Amino acid sequence: MAQWHYVDKNQQRVGPMEASVLVDALRHGQLTTSSMVWQEGMPAWQPLSMHFDSLGVPESLRVRKKEKSGCATWAIVLAVFAAISVPVLGIMIAISIPAYQDYTIRAKVSEGLNLAATTKFAVAETRLSTEKWPNNDAEAGLTAPVSNIYAEVTIPAAQDIQITFSPSIPEIAGKTLMLRGDIREDGVVIWECNAQGSNKLNGPSGTLPAKYAPTICRP
Repeated sequence: MAQWHYVDKNQQRVGPMEASVLVDALRHGQLTTSSMVWQEGMPAWQPLSMHFDSLGVPESLRVRKKEKSGCATWAIVLAVFAAISVPVLGIMIAISIPAYQDYTIRAKVSEGLNLAATTKFAVAETRLSTEKWPNNDAEAGLTAPVSNIYAEVTIPAAQDIQITFSPSIPEIAGKTLMLRGDIREDGVVIWECNAQGSNKLNGPSGTLPAKYAPTICRP
């Protein structure tokens, strides 16, 4: 079966990989339905959305809702400012500023989760090619990635990936997200994300507070 390739956010070609790995990247937000993909025999790079059926993309992933941006949140705050009195405005600001700060932290956590895609691909490919889960970075052929969002992304044990966040984000410095992998009966590698209090697929919990974690990582 022909292998797939895609173009990442830095316009770099990534691949080859099995269709199931590409679908898993879509499931966890590393790709969108408009990401460009290609495999041998195609005349040109095309949007992922043109190949839902051949890739086996579930119906639940074919339409994604957009999250409200931080700018939209502040637009609401400014509209309130024009309509209410100063005492009430003070209460609104006291509520909205912490909420916005939490939003920015969650955005950085989501970005860190996306940046771990390379590690997930390496682990999945090792599992599919050797029929064994790598027990550490070396067995998956990984070198330590560099980022100002996370301090490290490592493979602490078979089936697990650990994301440790950088001191550059003081509120979550040293906190972790755990990714637990599994393989279905049809040979597709799947991943679940575990923050504090979550142990999906019987995986270990991270230490990142759930309020900062993406929805898919919460208990």
